[in-house]
Amino acid sequence: MKLRKLLNGILALVIAGSILLVSDLENRKGKPEKAASPSENAGQHAIKGRIYKIGFTYFAPDVALDMTTKGLWEGLKQLGFVIDSNLLVISQHANGEMANLQPIHLNMDSQDVDLLLVTTTPGITAALSTVKKHPLVFTFSYTPLAAGAGKSYTDHLPNITGVGSFPPVEKTFDFIKDILPDARRIGTLYNSSEANSVKVMEEGRKRAKMKGLELIENTVINSSEVYQAASALCMKNIDAVWITGDNTATQAIHAIIKVCRDNKMPLILNDVDYVAEGAMAAVGIGWFSTGFHTAPYVARVLNGESPAKIPIENFVEEDISINDVVAKKLNIKIPDKYRMGKNVRQKPFNPPVRIAMVHYVFSPDCDDVTTGILARYKETGHIRDKDFIFDEYNANADVGTLNTVARVVADKKYDLIFVTVLAATQALVSKISNVPILFTVVADPVGNGLGKSYNDHKSNLAGIDCMAYTDEGLVLLQKYIPGARTLGVLYCPGEMASVSGLRELEQSCKNKNIKLIAVPVNTVSEVVDATTMLCMKNIDAISQMPDNITIPGFSSMVKITRKHKVPLFCYISSQVEMGAIAAIAGDFVQQGREIADVSFEVIKGKSPSAIPFSRIKQIRTVINPQAASAYGLETPKAVYDIADHIVKNGQLQKNELPTKKIQ
Repeated sequence: MKLRKLLNGILALVIAGSILLVSDLENRKGKPEKAASPSENAGQHAIKGRIYKIGFTYFAPDVALDMTTKGLWEGLKQLGFVIDSNLLVISQHANGEMANLQPIHLNMDSQDVDLLLVTTTPGITAALSTVKKHPLVFTFSYTPLAAGAGKSYTDHLPNITGVGSFPPVEKTFDFIKDILPDARRIGTLYNSSEANSVKVMEEGRKRAKMKGLELIENTVINSSEVYQAASALCMKNIDAVWITGDNTATQAIHAIIKVCRDNKMPLILNDVDYVAEGAMAAVGIGWFSTGFHTAPYVARVLNGESPAKIPIENFVEEDISINDVVAKKLNIKIPDKYRMGKNVRQKPFNPPVRIAMVHYVFSPDCDDVTTGILARYKETGHIRDKDFIFDEYNANADVGTLNTVARVVADKKYDLIFVTVLAATQALVSKISNVPILFTVVADPVGNGLGKSYNDHKSNLAGIDCMAYTDEGLVLLQKYIPGARTLGVLYCPGEMASVSGLRELEQSCKNKNIKLIAVPVNTVSEVVDATTMLCMKNIDAISQMPDNITIPGFSSMVKITRKHKVPLFCYISSQVEMGAIAAIAGDFVQQGREIADVSFEVIKGKSPSAIPFSRIKQIRTVINPQAASAYGLETPKAVYDIADHIVKNGQLQKNELPTKKIQ
């Protein structure tokens, strides 16, 4: 009896299983197993009403890492994941010590997060050995496979996926040989315990040998050894120094830069973000693009997809950056083919290209953009009034004049239009639809109606925004005033860019539990009274966002705030020269160069609709110690250490050796 019941039960299971197999036959037929591609759209967008949490770990503060995370957060924002709105990020770094990597990952694994975002090759290794509860997504790594992530990009551990970026070593040695044809010995230093560095060095030895070069190597264990190791390297009869993205070396990159400068030694890197710090050149990775490219990976895992189904990818947007000042000091001529990010010298325009440059108001930042554009055109062999016509217009902050300028520009039928600030951009877009328009110095272009997203925008429009880095600005302010709890700001309610900037500052203040008092101004003549009113509200400082009302009225703000001893901070370097204490400011000359490169693509025939909006990539810390004293503040040594530029006697000067970046 029992046997019969058992057989009946087995028979029922077999029948049920057969039914399920048959019913699923169509789903299985002709569909071999296939790993999902990160380029597929499914699962990338944030789910409405859900709060996401990321645990973010990194080796130490780093300029290139900053660019990576900026690209990542921007990419996630476009997918609907907005930091401190529906996305919470818990961060922890190892303070530049390898020994701290495992403890921070062990600690992060105990947190209530949806995934761990890990960076650097040693960071991946540490995470794989300690993290048991959470899925892992990585970025900012040369060699994730060498870190233990898997056997190949498709055959990897089931709890990890991400984007690696192996440096362009072959092109680096091509570049070295091109600029130093007589070179024979190239020096380098690295930490031999870093798997990423070991792998890159293997490739470096091979490529150096193929170019007839000898690679002279020094190894280090920690960043405190770097200065002496670099000094010893320069004594070994070498022709140049090459530093790849070794974590130990980059933590002391300014020491290497100083040693090379003192020894008149060319320094070539694989991280382009350090060229502005004093290296001669870099053949490297556009880390902002790497971060942006990583965003869909993070999004899919946040939405519950298993990392096992998502192949690892190697993604590199190669870039070459030259420091002409250093090259000139070393008497090294850089071949013309390296004068553009795409390594192609521009052909002369035939016929000449007719270009309009439209400003709502002249300001130092708008002037810097124009300087950058014209410098880039000159570098690429284009001659003004021969190869291109460049007409400049200024509305002098008058809306009526601006509308007249827009009509004139439309009637003259230019081939290309550059424009600065939002008001001028909106005026041109409303009247011109058949000529490419490239904007700069515009805050929040999507929020202000220039497109639905950074990828989906008006067909004749492309550009680079200038959203202020308010998080970093408040960190800088708190280095001067650690106990700041109430800040003030003026804003123009009738200017969308000003309102967008206010929203950004409000969110940054909220993140730091700081109260923000905002006072509206509608005309420049109101700035004096509004600033006085703000100073009477018992605030610790003013963190002034730029707009078309406060920029022309800023000198009045300086006078009134000094009278009331209310410290004044800002986000434009020229305003620090005018008397503000400090700023986290965009590099607008560089922005001009970048938008010039965009224009070359457009002139060649690429539609602006196919060019995503992008964010200003380079920022700098600018300080005015004399102004700080006038407000009764001392400039901390920690601020001197991070400053890119210092105002001395009213003149902006480059800080010769900032030791680290703002954290």
